[in-house]
Amino acid sequence: MLKIDQSITRKYIPHFVWTHISTINVSEVKTWIISLTFIWLNVFCVLPVVGNTFVKSYFLAVIIPIAILNIWGLAILFRNFYSVQMETIYFIAANGLVGLYCHFIVAQKIAYADAGATSYAFLIISSLLYVGFIIYFIYYYYRRFSDVKREMESKLLHFLGVILLFLPSNGYSFYHFYVKNNPFAEYITAFIWLLLGIFFIYIGVRFCHKILFIKANSNLFRYQQPSKKELKQALAKGKNIIVR
Repeated sequence: MLKIDQSITRKYIPHFVWTHISTINVSEVKTWIISLTFIWLNVFCVLPVVGNTFVKSYFLAVIIPIAILNIWGLAILFRNFYSVQMETIYFIAANGLVGLYCHFIVAQKIAYADAGATSYAFLIISSLLYVGFIIYFIYYYYRRFSDVKREMESKLLHFLGVILLFLPSNGYSFYHFYVKNNPFAEYITAFIWLLLGIFFIYIGVRFCHKILFIKANSNLFRYQQPSKKELKQALAKGKNIIVR
């Protein structure tokens, strides 16, 4: 469900709907770009295809989309936020799609290049896992916005949030106790990379739905406006702040 029922008055539209139909706060833009693109993708996707067994095809498959995303992210950061509000939403949606794709490729590289797997079983299981989660998140957002008078909660999303919260602190211990020197270490590592990609599946579906939702309800959409102080500072520098 994308179009909000016109019979529903504004005061009865829940907060989560207004959040979904608005742009990203200026204070959060740098956090999104730096954490998801410059840190996460460059560390968790580029380094694994460079280290261990180097395979040119896997390297190119990952480095090209990430390089384009890095350049795009830098371009956004060096421009005035108020002129790239919708572009930022497109960027994060692309970040999610590139992230799920790159985690999938890295997992295949670890399984087939590093571990030397010969069967297509891992590829098939990986594909089914990602397709399943894509369908799940699409269904989740369809149900979530099918009736704006109620708000659904997802136990799976809360579970994923808990995993991501404890992953940085427990990842090192998990590696040394369960992965290191394990005969199936590469396969376990490949599966972990697949699981990390689920977060990007969620981000990709969420922001693709956000884009469609904004377009379907353009009459309710509002750009964030610069403050009077920001306008004065821009005029003093001989610049105009274009809101779009």
